[in-house]
Amino acid sequence: MWWNKVLKKFFKFSKERILDRLDNLSVRKKLLLVYILCVLIPTVVSHFIFTIFIIKNLQQQKITQIKSAFNILNTNIKKVIDEAILYSNTLYTDDLLNDMLDINYHGMDDFYSNYVQYLRNRIYQGRNVYSNIARVTIYTNNPTILNSDGYRKLNIQEVKEWYDKVINNLQGIVIIPTSDNGVNGEEGYVSLIRNLNQYEQRSTSTGNNSKYTKIAKIDIYLSSFFNSINFEVFGGEIYLIDSSNRIIAAHTYNNLIFTKPFVKFETSKFVPKGSYVFVNNLDINLLNGWKLVGVFSRSYMMGEIYKAIEFILLISLLSLIFATFLIRLITSSISNRLELLERHMRKVKKQRFEILTCREGNDEIGNLIREFNNMTIRLKELIEKEMLSEIQKKTLEVEKKQAEINALQSQINPHFLFNTLDSIRMRSVLKNELETAEIIKYLTRTLRRLIYWGNDITTVQEEINFVEDFLKIQQYRFGEKLTYEIFVEEDAKNCLIPKMTIQPLVENACIHGIEEKEDSGKVIVKVKKGGINLIIEVADNGIGMDEKKLEELYANLNNPLYDKSIGLKNVYRRLMLYYNDNAEFYIESSINKGTKVVIKLPLELPAFVS
Repeated sequence: MWWNKVLKKFFKFSKERILDRLDNLSVRKKLLLVYILCVLIPTVVSHFIFTIFIIKNLQQQKITQIKSAFNILNTNIKKVIDEAILYSNTLYTDDLLNDMLDINYHGMDDFYSNYVQYLRNRIYQGRNVYSNIARVTIYTNNPTILNSDGYRKLNIQEVKEWYDKVINNLQGIVIIPTSDNGVNGEEGYVSLIRNLNQYEQRSTSTGNNSKYTKIAKIDIYLSSFFNSINFEVFGGEIYLIDSSNRIIAAHTYNNLIFTKPFVKFETSKFVPKGSYVFVNNLDINLLNGWKLVGVFSRSYMMGEIYKAIEFILLISLLSLIFATFLIRLITSSISNRLELLERHMRKVKKQRFEILTCREGNDEIGNLIREFNNMTIRLKELIEKEMLSEIQKKTLEVEKKQAEINALQSQINPHFLFNTLDSIRMRSVLKNELETAEIIKYLTRTLRRLIYWGNDITTVQEEINFVEDFLKIQQYRFGEKLTYEIFVEEDAKNCLIPKMTIQPLVENACIHGIEEKEDSGKVIVKVKKGGINLIIEVADNGIGMDEKKLEELYANLNNPLYDKSIGLKNVYRRLMLYYNDNAEFYIESSINKGTKVVIKLPLELPAFVS
């Protein structure tokens, strides 16, 4: 057939195209393709189908479990109601009770005697035999009956909630929800109310019809309706709703809640979004229209399903991990050697010529590794040979530059400088130029302190000594134009501070404050303790600065490009670095009134400062 030939050509062409594409793929991609088509996709699809089947099965199982619980509740409620009806029948057919309630008693003693002999025991009998009955009360309009345990005078205003319903009911029996104060606080009840002389018109033992109305009210524990369900396992919320769609009781989170006044059951209020709702109508004649409504959260309905999904995912993951491990084990001989070769080639690019040491093998990759090692050895030898002469030349040039630096340093040897200054000072003493000799002494001490820096930390006393030497040199320079005062508290002298904390401030006051002033000026230095801080003040009565210039100075204390007030800026930045920004730095200044710098430093040095 012609179409058979067409199909053969088509399949042959498709096969060739597929083989061409496969031949162009790398080995790693081919193995990855086999893994995806033969392991990954079949595993995912099969577990997906299995998951859907399990989910449907668990959902149906959960629904069956809920329906079974509702059937148990329905049966239990019917059983409790039937017990109450059975007991009401004994009261209804008790002629002696009917006669005793029709008697006109002569005073309290007469009624109490009959109450003790029969009436009280008749009431106790129902409560003792039927555990679900909370209490029994018989209402009568016999005026000689006294209010007692189980008997009350009929006051229509008190019982208007149910009186008309039971009188006008053809069966003479109604069931209504009630709530009252019980032993454990307010408790909910379902009350069965029965007209004991309904359709009576019957003869009593004395031959007379009943003279008075008699109604029995049997209160049933509402909690007994729910005793048959283990709510710790059930996990939902159940609402008991009457024929008027009112919530009579709700069992939620292992707590039975009675609602009074009764509220309407509205889905928007009592059913959270995403919840499942189940409705079960009570199959009881006297509770016609009553129903049980169950509300179950998504987490309860889907909890076991989620666990099943997690288990299936775990199995799927383990299957994939096992398959991946096997494939990885098979392909590792190829991929590991390729990765090692790639890493060593990158090292060669960074001029790190390292030999690749691994199990080479006798395949194409092994041959490639051996050729790479040979190439690396040749490159390393070539570069070392060519670079050796260049390194020697650079070394000679460095040594030459170092010699030149050493020569320059020897020209300004500090010892040479100190010896020269000391010679000048001695000649000044011999020539009786004592003031000049004194200034040279201060200058020598200042230079020695700057050159032989040593530790960065010093005492306040040492810093003040340095400041005083500097001020004496400045006095020699300015003459009578400059005066100064230094006040240091005794207990502040041994406090530790960074070197060159006070001197740059004093220098700044002399140069920018006093030097530009026409008349004489004064510099005042104060150091004292203030609580946990050391307070340093350097003030002058120089030319000062306006508010704009002061703001500019504050703004540029951390600006490395700002080339003014370098000494002040250096002090500020060093203190901020030493004390982790815990130091305080203030500047107060006014035009023609002077400038004051205030520094507050913590008495304890930071731990990293040695």
